[in-house]
Amino acid sequence: MPYQRQNTMTLSNRAKFEIRKYISTMNLEENHKLPREELLAQMIGVSRITIRQALNDLAAEGIVFRRQGKGTFVNKDSLNIKVRFNPGMEFSQAIRKSGYKPSVILGDIKKIPRDEEICSLLHMDRDDVLILAEKIFLADGRFCVFCRDYFSCAQFGDTGSFLEFSQYDDSAFQYMYQASGKKCEWDKIEIDTILSSEIEGLTGYLEKNNLPDMPLLYLKGVSYTSDDTPILYANEYINTNIIKYSMIRKKNITYLP
Repeated sequence: MPYQRQNTMTLSNRAKFEIRKYISTMNLEENHKLPREELLAQMIGVSRITIRQALNDLAAEGIVFRRQGKGTFVNKDSLNIKVRFNPGMEFSQAIRKSGYKPSVILGDIKKIPRDEEICSLLHMDRDDVLILAEKIFLADGRFCVFCRDYFSCAQFGDTGSFLEFSQYDDSAFQYMYQASGKKCEWDKIEIDTILSSEIEGLTGYLEKNNLPDMPLLYLKGVSYTSDDTPILYANEYINTNIIKYSMIRKKNITYLP
């Protein structure tokens, strides 16, 4: 039986959503200061502690600046960013936000021999079976992203569920949520670059479509649930001519006298 999904948005996330809505109504050319915490709490119907957490999260994302003794201000430059590196988003969403229509080509989805390093990262039991799922994301028909996702077959349960997933063209995270209610909350990644000709499983597609060798952004890492349980190890290869990531960073500079 499919997992019965419930609305599990936390109060802090609801407050963030409402604050973003409020920001969208502001005339930032005239005023980019947000109301005081206590007023926002009254407007949204949550506690001041919840508002403070939501504003801290938005500050970490670069959406607002918090100035001690002065208040909280909208970072107008952040509103022009189409695709943020943090927080991460699904590739179909990133492609849409970049101004293109996404589509997906399903590659191999199969059970593979255990890779003990990956199985260890995913905390898999000795008798768990490792699954590899490959997908190519296109943007207006152009190559955009190649994904190689690894996870335990135990995430799906029976053979029927695995066969259903093999025809599923949405994200693996979405399927896991629908099947079990497990939500990916954060990930830990390494960032690198790589030539497309060096990527196992991709060269055939590139040659078939007469695409040149190209440099790609290479992300690899583990995704976790809210209770810090690893659920997926991914290798992601991204065409940054299409998805152009941006982020606003706080500086931590040691200034010498």
